[in-house]
Amino acid sequence: MTTTVLWGCMPKKKLNIPQEGDLVVWKQNPQLIVKAKLGPRREHIPDQFDSEFYRPAREHYLGQFPIDYVPEKFDSITQEEADSLPMPDSNRQLQFDLKLRNSDFQATDGYLPDHDDQVRIRIEGLTMDMRAENLDTYKTFLQRKEFFKKNSKFEKYGLTCYRRLEADYALNCYGKSKEQGVSGVLLSVQTLESRVASENHIIQIRGDSYEPNKYGGIWVQWEMNLTNWDKWQEIDSAIWRLLASWNVAKNKK
Repeated sequence: MTTTVLWGCMPKKKLNIPQEGDLVVWKQNPQLIVKAKLGPRREHIPDQFDSEFYRPAREHYLGQFPIDYVPEKFDSITQEEADSLPMPDSNRQLQFDLKLRNSDFQATDGYLPDHDDQVRIRIEGLTMDMRAENLDTYKTFLQRKEFFKKNSKFEKYGLTCYRRLEADYALNCYGKSKEQGVSGVLLSVQTLESRVASENHIIQIRGDSYEPNKYGGIWVQWEMNLTNWDKWQEIDSAIWRLLASWNVAKNKK
């Protein structure tokens, strides 16, 4: 007797896609577990890789918040609950956006930031090479000096900057963080005007903090428009403040 399975008639599993206002508990690593009410959702920009990579139910996107946002504080979770939580997908780790002013715009997951006043933030684990060499932000900045033009050093907005060999408009800058236990921020800056940058899909400022001694070792990445270069330290402080407020892991070192 032959059995025929009608796959087309089987009901599809309903996806539980997080919505604004939902309470989530997401593990970045055992020392960084966020518990938060989700903020406004971002709009998805479809591309040719959607069928393979777009998995909205598994994204760890917290939302878009004002830079002075104060999240609701929750008690630490038990170790048993922490152990039961899954680790994030390698390409869907913790993300959130900040708004620097009271601008009204829709956040998206497109390639470029959506507005001059938006800061997009991603949290990832350190690479194996970073861990092996115990690299932090300042050590990484020193490693890159071979790519800097000689006698190009200057100070700007509390940052130490150098022009890169490939172009005068490409800069690397380092600034100390006000956050205890954080080595600093490394900025990659493109000083091209916004119109040229947009046409060439250039993100004008990328910020990186490589911190082996925070939350088990994390890599904080963010990006923004050149017009807000002077706000780098305010952004850095807001990121670490929010992570500390959201974190409900028992062992937070």
